[in-house]
Amino acid sequence: MDFKKEAARIASTIVEDNTSVGLGDGSTVRLLAEYLIERINAGLEIRLYTSSLQTLEFLQRRDVLVNDISGIDTLDIYFDGCDQIDGNLNALKSGSGIHTMEKLLASMAKKFVIIGDDSKFVQRLDPAFPLVLEVLPLAMAYVQRIMSSLYPVSVLAIRLLPDQEYEPVLTRNGNFLLDCHFHEWPELENLQVQCKKITGIVEISLFYQLVNGAIIAGKDGISRYERRNGRIHLL
Repeated sequence: MDFKKEAARIASTIVEDNTSVGLGDGSTVRLLAEYLIERINAGLEIRLYTSSLQTLEFLQRRDVLVNDISGIDTLDIYFDGCDQIDGNLNALKSGSGIHTMEKLLASMAKKFVIIGDDSKFVQRLDPAFPLVLEVLPLAMAYVQRIMSSLYPVSVLAIRLLPDQEYEPVLTRNGNFLLDCHFHEWPELENLQVQCKKITGIVEISLFYQLVNGAIIAGKDGISRYERRNGRIHLL
């Protein structure tokens, strides 16, 4: 069984008619998009939005209308993948570096659902994955100094273009990315609070208590999780 495909299939079944739907980035999300296109062709009426240029191009190549997110202030549901998600449904999205856009749609959504295979579901985040900060270019030296003082054993590195020694990656917002590797993940709530206090940090790749639900596929089938009243429930 293709676990990602199965998670995407199940996710497609919870999308209701006449709703606004946001899609994030990654292979599992684009599998979900395929299922949604099938339902659209069968009569489903939804308004689609995306945080990802790759997903936008994927949908446009299939002649699917994607709406401008700047024209609305809420979504009914938003789906995205992740690098990892822990037992408290805190997600980490460090790979693509578009977490500011992803977090915008996640925050706008009445329901934010992570989809993926069971390799992504862990009880505690793995320090092999960095925390990524989107940082204003003029603030980079300052942000590095403050982060080093707060987390002295962390390893900080400006993300560079492949095969480029000095050319930093630029986000869609024209900002730099700072990868922060920890020997062990700090307490997540405190990490969230500390980073959000630092002037010059636009957003961070930790999605702390933003996820409402998760659809995880594995060899034992589909596991669906939901956050209700501050507790995580296995459906």
